[in-house]
Amino acid sequence: MVKIGIIGTGNTIGIAQNHIKAYKCCKDAVITAVYDLLDGRAQSYIDKFELSEAKACQSLEELFSLCDAVSICTPNSTHVDLTVEALRAGKHVLCEKPFAPLPEDCDKAIQYAKLTGKVAMIGLCYRDIPGLVFMKKILDEGKMGRIFFVREEQGGDRIANPDVKLEWRMQKDLSGPGALADFGSHMMDICDYLLRDTCGPICEIQCMEDTCIKEREIIGKPGKMGKVTNDDVACWICRTTSGTLYNFTTSRIGCSFTLEIVGEGGKMFFDGSRPFELTLQLKDKNGGYQSRPEVVPVPEECYGGDDNAPRIPFDINFYYEIRQFLDAISEGKDSQLTFERGRYIQMLIQAAQEAADTGETVFVTGE
Repeated sequence: MVKIGIIGTGNTIGIAQNHIKAYKCCKDAVITAVYDLLDGRAQSYIDKFELSEAKACQSLEELFSLCDAVSICTPNSTHVDLTVEALRAGKHVLCEKPFAPLPEDCDKAIQYAKLTGKVAMIGLCYRDIPGLVFMKKILDEGKMGRIFFVREEQGGDRIANPDVKLEWRMQKDLSGPGALADFGSHMMDICDYLLRDTCGPICEIQCMEDTCIKEREIIGKPGKMGKVTNDDVACWICRTTSGTLYNFTTSRIGCSFTLEIVGEGGKMFFDGSRPFELTLQLKDKNGGYQSRPEVVPVPEECYGGDDNAPRIPFDINFYYEIRQFLDAISEGKDSQLTFERGRYIQMLIQAAQEAADTGETVFVTGE
């Protein structure tokens, strides 16, 4: 039985709850410790999710004494330091994305992961959404042939309300880029994972961004406004080494989750609000379209083959992320979601930020 500690419960989105629900589906894991900087929040999570064997800890040291592995669910700027502390304490680490505000910030954590030999994973779990697994299957079977272009959108609408206060994720020194990093980390990972074998890695990036709500009320200071220092909206275009164009849009003030891939063999469209199906319009690679788009349910083989996996949107991909973490700990299985992968995705995000800052094309190499 792997004993799990949760570091950080969150005040708004609370990504820790996704981790907790996934661990509770796994018979070989138990949450034994929860820690949060704000007094009372850890206990409220224990009560809310009925974590009968968990203790609300008063320090990281206390948490480390009660667990074998940790999920780090804190602001981006704290990820590396907390990861290093956990590794030094001999714990396996699953760290939420984005890994850090800057790619070079990740290096210390990567170094400690190598020194300790502990499992060190980054939380890029969207690739396990069944609709995207189905896309990967179709691509790997060669049905799409040469890929002409890709269009992806992702985001949220919670902070479209100007009355939402100035959170850490709106401050560049705590978050790094805004929507570009928060959603863009998943977007870059998804496209690279699905299409690298077909299109090659990303080699050029152009980007523009905007901050639409420029000031918000400072938390705990009624009536006092603070500046939002990172992006609400970002649009960027990437070219891969094969010449394929990727077109990305992300927004935290209103956006849907969609992914469209167009190639010689037709079109595939994924709607994040309907993650268990794809809209397909396939064709002969040497001919034109002869049929209308068709909504196709995800085949059973794309659900991962685990009966414990919840057939609930987004719960299923968090489950497989946690399952991968536990299998790496207990059985020594390799993970694709390494810290090196997290740094690579952060490098792409930083290149997009540089392109937005300079108005120039940024050329990237690596991995």
